[in-house]
Amino acid sequence: MSIMRLNRFFWVLVLLIAAICIIQPVLGVNGTVTIAYRGSGGSYIGDTIIFDGKNTVGNVTFLRINGPGLPAEGVPIYDLNGIPGAGNPIEVNPDGTWKIVWYTSSIKGIEKMQTARYTLTAADLAHPEISSTAQVFMKKPEFYANLTPNPATNADYVSLTGSVEQGVSYVRIDITDNAGKIYRTYSSPVSASGYFNYGFHVDMQPGQYYITVSNPSLKNPLQMVLIVLPPRTPTYMTTVAVSSGNTTSITASIPPSAATTQNLPGIPAGTGTISIASTPAGSSVYLDSVMMGKTPVDLGNINYGSHLVEIKSPGYQTYSMQVTVKDESPVILSPVLQKSTSSIPLSPVTALIGLIITGAIALVWKRT
Repeated sequence: MSIMRLNRFFWVLVLLIAAICIIQPVLGVNGTVTIAYRGSGGSYIGDTIIFDGKNTVGNVTFLRINGPGLPAEGVPIYDLNGIPGAGNPIEVNPDGTWKIVWYTSSIKGIEKMQTARYTLTAADLAHPEISSTAQVFMKKPEFYANLTPNPATNADYVSLTGSVEQGVSYVRIDITDNAGKIYRTYSSPVSASGYFNYGFHVDMQPGQYYITVSNPSLKNPLQMVLIVLPPRTPTYMTTVAVSSGNTTSITASIPPSAATTQNLPGIPAGTGTISIASTPAGSSVYLDSVMMGKTPVDLGNINYGSHLVEIKSPGYQTYSMQVTVKDESPVILSPVLQKSTSSIPLSPVTALIGLIITGAIALVWKRT
């Protein structure tokens, strides 16, 4: 009799587990994620590309890229050396739309890209199984490069990173002013894959300069603009203590002076603010690869222009986004970091199934 009861109990457990496994996906999530590429279907590596779409599932979309030389699971679109299967998160607007401007010249590991077709996958952060893809054909130009930081101030260390057609062993780097006067000339070796990286300290007067990258075997040199800003005015906080005969003291603070900048032709002058909060709080914030503090944080006196924001926290995937500071309105970021694969806990359903199976096995073992 006890054996029959045990058998009935066992089959009830089996049916319950089957029902959970079947009903969970069906009742799980409704909605779609879409992605669209704004362009003719092909771009040069180093171009700026726009992707947008809709996410009616959750409030964060993440993008990953895969193709020749990249993991089949895909990697973050801004870090080709990143964790396979990870992506860069993009916040979804209240109306369900999302958009990202992809500055391909700022990609980490960009030397891995080649002339080929790549697939970008957009998925919901909480439900990565809901996704869609778009394809873009990327072509290596004769030259492409990225200057960081730009604008820069005197004594800054500027990094020139880029790629050139394979077969070129070196590139010449000339720094000239508007009149064509050469201030500096450097030579940088080029790797077998066409990658080069050269750095130099800025020692020119404030103004606009041209960086020309060339090689005698290539027809078209690459020319970029480098803006050198005046050094910021140092800020001071002075405390003055005034004592009277009864030893009562009064402390007065002199506010710091405002930083001054010079208006340069064609370059928007001024500074703005980037306000960053994150989940989890206390994550490290990097601006243009420089550690700036922990979230939540307000970054002030940020030069107008494009900046790379990275947010890192142990056990979570790095959040990367290119932002543009262009007016007095602050840039506000409040991303939810995605947990690394190794730190994602078991779902409640998985834990429940495990407990039921464990209990059933223990019961059978005890009865036998």
